[in-house]
Amino acid sequence: MGQQPPPSASGAVRLASQHERLILELLPFQDIRQFQDWLNGVYVRGSWSEFLRDFHGAHPLAAEPDKSTTVQKARDAIQSRGAQYLMHNPDKAAWTAEDHHVRFLVAVISDNMLAGLWSDRDWKKNGLAVCGAVFEVLVFLKATDAASGEGADPAAADPPRYEA
Repeated sequence: MGQQPPPSASGAVRLASQHERLILELLPFQDIRQFQDWLNGVYVRGSWSEFLRDFHGAHPLAAEPDKSTTVQKARDAIQSRGAQYLMHNPDKAAWTAEDHHVRFLVAVISDNMLAGLWSDRDWKKNGLAVCGAVFEVLVFLKATDAASGEGADPAAADPPRYEA
C-alpha cells in the first residue's frame, strides 16, 4: 500500500534512450552507436565493473553524492595526480560513497585521455564539464543497471581490464 508499481520495460527503455541523448550532447560522439560502443568498451567497462564490485553491487539504493562536490573532487584529483584515486588497486576500506564515485570519474577520464578521447587542451579548457559528463555516464549506468537487474551479484562482475 502506498508503493508505486515498478516501471514497465518500455518505460525504462524510453528513459534510457532519453538519458542517452542527453549524455550524447555532453560527450564528443557523433551518434548513439558510438556512445554505446564506448560505453561497452574497455575504457568504461572496467571502471564500471570495479564500481559494481566494490560499491554499487552491495549498495544499489545508496544516495547519490552531491554532483558538484564529486565533480570538483574528481577534477582536483586528476590535476594533482593524487594516488588515492589513480593507483591501480587502492585500499578502499574507509571509502565513502562519494569516494567510489570519484574513483569511477577519475579512472574513466584518465583512461580516456590516454586513449585520446579528450586532449590536454580539452581538459584545461573544460575539465569540470568533462567530469560532469562522466558523472552523468555513471548515473546512466546505475539507472540502466537497476532497470535490467544486472548488478545483483557484485562477485560476478569482472575486475577492471587494463589494456590498450
